[in-house]
Amino acid sequence: MTIEKLQKLKLSAIQPDALQTAVKELLADYEETSDKKAFEEIAKENIEKVFSMVERLAPDAIVKEPKPSKKKAPSKTVKKELDKMTSDIKLCRAKIRKFNEEKRKNEPKKPKPMRHTMIKGHFISIANLIPAKLKDNVTVQKEAEKVLLRAHRGIMNAYRMNTVTTEKGVVAIREKFDKMEEKAKK
Repeated sequence: MTIEKLQKLKLSAIQPDALQTAVKELLADYEETSDKKAFEEIAKENIEKVFSMVERLAPDAIVKEPKPSKKKAPSKTVKKELDKMTSDIKLCRAKIRKFNEEKRKNEPKKPKPMRHTMIKGHFISIANLIPAKLKDNVTVQKEAEKVLLRAHRGIMNAYRMNTVTTEKGVVAIREKFDKMEEKAKK
């Protein structure tokens, strides 16, 4: 039994809702984890239990080749089984969190972004705010480029940053506007 079978399920066809949330939580945890194989090993029992419950209670949620499906009425023990599984799923999620925390501790931390790269990124994001109606207008783009370059230079001078870092921002802003102009000309 693999997680791929759970991913192929029609989530909207899974009933009762508690079973549907159990499937969604497993799939969400799988998407969040960075080590997919370790997750499958840790949560193998839970995946099998959840899939067997889906097979019994919502066989139409399983995407297969057309076969006559037998619908079984949910029994009274379903609620008890779901309660047991929720505790198993919570334990599994706790194991996965611990595993991911240990993995993150072993990885080197990312350095903080430099001040000039943050400023450059903000100015480029401002360039993305040109309204859709004016994106094709080259004169508006030229004016916006001039204004942003002047403002970028002014902020860099106010913060007393050297010209090398200032030049990197200027080049990035110009590249962004060059791409926008190419799109406008097409």
